[in-house]
Amino acid sequence: MPTVELKLMGLTCNGCVNKVTEALMSQESVDQVDVSQEAATITGSISPDEAIEVIENLGFEAEE
Repeated sequence: MPTVELKLMGLTCNGCVNKVTEALMSQESVDQVDVSQEAATITGSISPDEAIEVIENLGFEAEE
């Protein structure tokens, strides 16, 4: 499975981490997610751009 690794900005608490985790896991193209306040590792067929869009729609920033 392909893996996407992103740098995250703006996550300040476990609630933020949980929100990003749930949003990414709700995507059909995502199989597994590991999110911290600084980074996300996403396994599945989601593209980096799609993953960044999901995160930015929550009000956080992400980059490869």
